[in-house]
Amino acid sequence: MSSEGVVAAVEPGLRRLFAWFDHEAAAVMTILLGLFQVLLAVPLAYTDPSLPKFFILPLVLGLLIVTGGTFTIANERNSSRLLLRGCACSHAVSLLGALLGFCLYCYNLSALSNEMCEADPPIHDFRICPPKAHLAAYCWSLTLLLLLYDIGAMVLHCLLTVSALKALKTD
Repeated sequence: MSSEGVVAAVEPGLRRLFAWFDHEAAAVMTILLGLFQVLLAVPLAYTDPSLPKFFILPLVLGLLIVTGGTFTIANERNSSRLLLRGCACSHAVSLLGALLGFCLYCYNLSALSNEMCEADPPIHDFRICPPKAHLAAYCWSLTLLLLLYDIGAMVLHCLLTVSALKALKTD
């Protein structure tokens, strides 16, 4: 049998930006970063006195990040144009949410730093430190972790968004 008339069907998939960039590994890392943000929203709900409803941000942002990573894995397994478009849209929305989260995490860190610096007088022995200072330090460390996870998610979403948009443009 001759295969002259057979044309290989090219499925629309994500395009590799770099030789070392693996989409599935990036998607798994994105899902993990989103899950870490969702999990850190729970202790933040009970501890952050400066912004009482601040725990909603990592919860929603983590769910957006997990959704973007899930779309990438689904697109890698069963590639279609509609799934690729959903992947690009979810990564773009997650990237915008991560940028908003970055700004709010930085604001919260500066507010908590000011709250921690207002201790009368500065106490260097943590055993006699007032509980409010411990709580402020704990909130500060949680917010710093969320900021670091958010930065990682922003980098991955930026790479995955560019890859998805490049694939949509070439198809």
